[in-house]
Amino acid sequence: MRSGRPLPLGRVAIIGGGIDAWMTAAALARATGGRAAIRVVETGPEASGARSTLPALRSFHALLGLDEAALMTATRATYKLGSRFLNWTPGARHCEAFGEIGARLEGVEFHHYWARLRQAGDSAPLDVFNLAAVAADLGRFAPPSPDPRSPLSTLTYGLHLDAGLYAGVLRDLALSHGVEAQRGAVAQVIRDGVTGDIAAVALADGERVEAELYVDATGPAARLIGQALDEPFEDWSSLLPGDRAVRLTAPAPDVAAPLTDIEAVAEGWLWRIPLQGALDSGLVYRADLTDDAAALEALSRGLAEDGRSEPEFRTLTNGRRARARVGNCVAIGGAAGGIETLDATDLHLIQSGVTRLIALFPRPGDGPAAAQEYNRLGAAMIERMRDMAILHYRRSGRRDGAIWDLGRDAPTPEALAYKIAQFESRGRVVMYDEETFLEPSWVAAFIGHGVLPVRHDPLADRMPLDRMRATLERMQAIFRQTAEGLPSHEQALAQVGMTDA
Repeated sequence: MRSGRPLPLGRVAIIGGGIDAWMTAAALARATGGRAAIRVVETGPEASGARSTLPALRSFHALLGLDEAALMTATRATYKLGSRFLNWTPGARHCEAFGEIGARLEGVEFHHYWARLRQAGDSAPLDVFNLAAVAADLGRFAPPSPDPRSPLSTLTYGLHLDAGLYAGVLRDLALSHGVEAQRGAVAQVIRDGVTGDIAAVALADGERVEAELYVDATGPAARLIGQALDEPFEDWSSLLPGDRAVRLTAPAPDVAAPLTDIEAVAEGWLWRIPLQGALDSGLVYRADLTDDAAALEALSRGLAEDGRSEPEFRTLTNGRRARARVGNCVAIGGAAGGIETLDATDLHLIQSGVTRLIALFPRPGDGPAAAQEYNRLGAAMIERMRDMAILHYRRSGRRDGAIWDLGRDAPTPEALAYKIAQFESRGRVVMYDEETFLEPSWVAAFIGHGVLPVRHDPLADRMPLDRMRATLERMQAIFRQTAEGLPSHEQALAQVGMTDA
């Protein structure tokens, strides 16, 4: 490192690029407040395409001091109220929207009342009891209300961001907080002969980068933790069948609904992420079942031909490193592991890794306890994310492609199997440690994919059926009326200077 200053938290070398590197650099610089010398060696990969985010990223932005309106303008962002799943059973659709579903009635979770009415042969779709889902379907958006009495208080939202522009915002933020940066190529990772830790990273130009902490932000290549430290990789390809993706952008003539669309087709699953003036689209498929030409053809159906970008193909690897933190190296983002982004988890994997690193930052004299806890928490988190992705495949109703047979018939991890069994038996949502998705998200995913409870909470039987039916009808009407009164998505974007509406 260039800095010769003795700093309490030492030197941090971040090797890699894109969002993985710059989110880490910006957050560490902000958190350490000049008590660490942070340097990024940009080796790639560069960020491209769009990212669909979870609501938690907005809180992370606030901690970084990012102004949301300025960020949205800089990244051509749109709002996101959830994800709409289309044709996972042919002809079916459901929305896994953010925010609450219905409301607790007499101390009982809402979905038990919904299940009771359904068992009585009289129930509307679950989506109509989620304000975010109703608003998104109408193309409406408003931020949450601070008034707990308002239905708008149940809302929360994520964003759709241009990935390259977003990485640039994070880069500028990091540099403004004193992070040093240079471009380079890794020639060799030199290990200490006694401890096995990384002693230095030698660059192709002959420079030797030395630090107390090395962050591997090189993506799935895992140049440090995988190639140099040889940390084993736990392969989940037997659990999640997608191993290849193609993406492109096309013009978006109108402002889309504040949703990410996730559509199942014979070849795999499509994403559609709306940005200002563009639609980022991609297809996840399996290379030994669908070749690249057929995948591109499937992706291109229904997209405008004029103004389309060149397609980008990449290999996907579902799984994780056995440990994301080994010695004086920590892997962030793709270097630590990855799963198919059915549920917009890629940025959350980076965010959560960085957040844990800040909470368990190495200090002189540290024993193994902090690293062990970092690895325990990280493993639990990505496995719970993985289980949500697996659920979509296991309960798909498609029979028109071999990828769906693989996804439906593959093994189900024990923790997920137990969670499914509990919900099917009595509508109970089992929540483990380090869950990314809250109970309403699991309820929406279960019911949306046809995992229906055989029994409901008997406490829901305290309310007479006629009264319960009238209560739910009134609730449905309130959500619909509230959503119809909201600004359009285009008008909401105009309020932050994004459109001319």
